[in-house]
Amino acid sequence: MKTSNKKSKNLATPGKPMSQDEFVALIKEAEESEFLSEKEFEKRFNEWRLQRKK
Repeated sequence: MKTSNKKSKNLATPGKPMSQDEFVALIKEAEESEFLSEKEFEKRFNEWRLQRKK
C-alpha cells in the first residue's frame, strides 16, 4: 500500500492535481493582466472577428 505525506488538492481540472500555492500563483499572474470593460472587450472582439474574415 502506498502512503503519501503530501496530499495534493485538485484545485484545477479533474485529473490534473494542483497545489494551492500553484493555484494562488496563477491567480496573481492573472491579476497582473489587463482587464477590459464589457464594451472594450466587445469592441476588440468585433475588430478581431472582422480581421479574420478578410
